[in-house]
Amino acid sequence: MRQLQGEKGLTIVELIVVIGILSLALSIALPRLDTGTYRLLAASKILRDDIRYVRYMKMTEGQNLRILFQRKKYHLLEGTKVVKEVTLESGFSLYQNFKDSQIAFSFNGAPSTSGGTATLVNDKDKKYCKVTVVPGTGRIILKNKVYNGYK
Repeated sequence: MRQLQGEKGLTIVELIVVIGILSLALSIALPRLDTGTYRLLAASKILRDDIRYVRYMKMTEGQNLRILFQRKKYHLLEGTKVVKEVTLESGFSLYQNFKDSQIAFSFNGAPSTSGGTATLVNDKDKKYCKVTVVPGTGRIILKNKVYNGYK
């Protein structure tokens, strides 16, 4: 190639070498990023959506759905029939304070027993998210925030 006088720049070979070095550095650095926070928030949103689904189905269709909580999973139940089972990722735990470890709703959308909070915890770094069901109204709240230092 002919170089014009006074024009300076990089050749195509130099650009390819620089892009290659950058992509190599990124391929080494990216797997080390901790995605636990994002996975925790995603699992919390799934739990929130499942609780909202149970509430919505009771208010609109009259279905008697409920969610039964366990430490590493939870079940959506219709009577004794399991409609859906959600198992948390390894390293995540579920703590809650609902009466009888379950939540169901009445026709007006309020919890049939009482409200409560389900807390998903990343056991590795003790980060957590809370999904709250307000007792009087049944409103389901998840702040898009991950908290530090679960005890």
